[in-house]
Amino acid sequence: MSFRSRAAILLGTTILAGTACGMAQAQTAATGSSIETVTVTAEKRTETAKNVPMSISVIGEDQLNSLNIRSFEDLIGQVPGLSVTETDPTHPTLILRGINAGGDGSTVGTYIDETPYGSSNALANGTDTAPNLDTFDMKQVEVLRGPQGTFYGAGAEGGLLRFVTNAPSTSGFDDAFQIDGMQVSNGGTGAAVRGMVNVALSDNLAVRVVGFEVRTPGYINDPALNSYGTNDLVNYGGRASILYTPTDKISIRLNVVQQQFDSDNASTEDESLFVGGKFSPLYGDYEQHRNVLEPSGVRYYLYNGTVNWDLAFATLTSATSYGILHDYTFADDTGLTGGTLNVEGFLGQQKFTQETRLTSNPGGPLDWVVGFYYTHENSTLHQDYATQFHQPLPLNIYLDSTYVEEAGFADATYHNVLGDFLPGLDLGFGGRYAHNDQSADEFGTLLAGSVYGGASTENAFTWSADAQYHLNEQVNVYVRAATGFRPGGPNDLPPGAGPTVPRTYSSDSLKDYEAGTKGELLDGALSFDADVFYISWNDIQLLTTYTVASGPGAGQYTIDANGGTARSEGAEADVAWVPFDRLNLDFNGAYTEAQLTSGTDPIYVGGVAGNALPYSPKWSATLNGEYQFLPMGDFTPYVGAAWHYIGTRYSGFTPYADVLEGLLAPNLYQNQYALPSYNTFDVRVGIDWSKWSLEVYGKNLNDAKGITAFSATGSSAASDNAPFANIIQPRLIGIVLRGKF
Repeated sequence: MSFRSRAAILLGTTILAGTACGMAQAQTAATGSSIETVTVTAEKRTETAKNVPMSISVIGEDQLNSLNIRSFEDLIGQVPGLSVTETDPTHPTLILRGINAGGDGSTVGTYIDETPYGSSNALANGTDTAPNLDTFDMKQVEVLRGPQGTFYGAGAEGGLLRFVTNAPSTSGFDDAFQIDGMQVSNGGTGAAVRGMVNVALSDNLAVRVVGFEVRTPGYINDPALNSYGTNDLVNYGGRASILYTPTDKISIRLNVVQQQFDSDNASTEDESLFVGGKFSPLYGDYEQHRNVLEPSGVRYYLYNGTVNWDLAFATLTSATSYGILHDYTFADDTGLTGGTLNVEGFLGQQKFTQETRLTSNPGGPLDWVVGFYYTHENSTLHQDYATQFHQPLPLNIYLDSTYVEEAGFADATYHNVLGDFLPGLDLGFGGRYAHNDQSADEFGTLLAGSVYGGASTENAFTWSADAQYHLNEQVNVYVRAATGFRPGGPNDLPPGAGPTVPRTYSSDSLKDYEAGTKGELLDGALSFDADVFYISWNDIQLLTTYTVASGPGAGQYTIDANGGTARSEGAEADVAWVPFDRLNLDFNGAYTEAQLTSGTDPIYVGGVAGNALPYSPKWSATLNGEYQFLPMGDFTPYVGAAWHYIGTRYSGFTPYADVLEGLLAPNLYQNQYALPSYNTFDVRVGIDWSKWSLEVYGKNLNDAKGITAFSATGSSAASDNAPFANIIQPRLIGIVLRGKF
């Protein structure tokens, strides 16, 4: 039941009820024998990463291209403390510093430039709707670890991931393209085409357009359906941006982002459980048995207009965004429905956001930001019983929900606060006050036309405080404390639910304390970032089952509820070194000890005190290097390699209800299962000349079978409800041509 989110259990719940009714990782390119300075906008202003008193990873455009980082799965090895769990790339769940316990609400926020993406509403499955954007022509990806409640508000209690796109350039014409071919072990061949064109229409008006199509071969086989390479993936879309600067004080940028993911099947292998929780392939490597394939997909449409107006003393920014999400899933539920019935689900969302802020211009002793934020999102979750995908029966249910939030925020940093007494000491403080209103209505043929409505309202205050001391111009140390929260809301309950069933659930919250150091040595040839952190997490939101034993509304109801407490503590580090000209080395690693400190409901949730928070490895590390050979005429060869290590992780909590429902044998029951550690090795060899580059690369050359997610119970009668695991992509060999016209 670990993967069975609200979208997968809403129908079943209704039938039951009705029947009863660190660090800043400045990954940069080598420039000579030094490392390029990286700037970020984490605090709503442009500043160097080493001067931001919080733990940040920055993966720049050069690294995105040279390491072929195009998805969340590729980012794991470059961002300490980041985990991604998914049954396919269309529905990823992001985890930072272990902050994950299986609830429906997101703990990591996502932004695309000035546009917040995803839902703050647990009723709209916010946990697995992060945008798995293609990173071609991205300026950089910024990952902020720890709560970002002051600047980014609800849903960013574990951290934030921000995609920063390249703005149109008014300096002239530019273009770039990339053509890939790939072959996946145990699968087939695939291809990708990506391109960008920038046109300066005048000295103050420019347009930039990006387009791509990627076809990735599958590697999961289903002999029962005579289908092989079932989990192939098609990803296509693009971006368009217009930049207009009517004066040297005003800039206007309009952005459009569209991307579509379609997967023909989940990337899961059926497993056989043994006593002690060990498991192995039930039928064979990369093999599953289903009655039908389980396609899924998602479509993003994002529109944004951002205006910046330099007022001399400060810059006024207005960012207006509108996002549309269409999401679909199809699940073989024959093992649960006891027949030939499957469940198809559709999620639609529209989200409007307005942020207005005033940011002090740099140069003074005091940097400050004040702003206002408003968002309004409407979501519809619709499910049908179906014999085949898009062949529904007249048995359905709808859940409409609305989330509205208003917030005000402010932040200030005073530089050199003690003057000559202790030069180089900066102090900062920020706060955010937010109010949200939510409502939900549930109806459909399975509810005989009845409508149940629920509502909630909530206020929250989050804050951050930091102190940073510059030992000299190259090295500084900092301490930071910050809070974050995830909104509560109404529960979706059918009519007739007993009066004791909770109508609402509350927000959860956490406090983060961290200390770190950042700096450069050896005339910029060595950069380092390191931090230690401690997080306490309270009133954790969980998806559980509430039972009314007798009386009015007797039955079982799936609800969001608040559980106990957890903590996460650890350390993160990154070192980038250019030991001599043309050689670039980087090492990053993280140690994370994240666990429950008080238990949950053992029957319907399964977690007990001492259990590890799911899918967060205790140890992870990456070692990466690249060497450019001396030019041979117009040609410059290079070679690079990377090693990634993901330590032992633990699955989501398995409730004992799986035993009571006959889905799991009592002698095989564990409330959590250990997922083995694994290593992967990547290699790239290429040559640059003029405006061209040709590279041959390999990912996971050792063909490791890493498991990123696991469920002790399945839902297909074809495999007798066998456990299943999501397996990372096996060995991939690719060739890529990059160039400009």
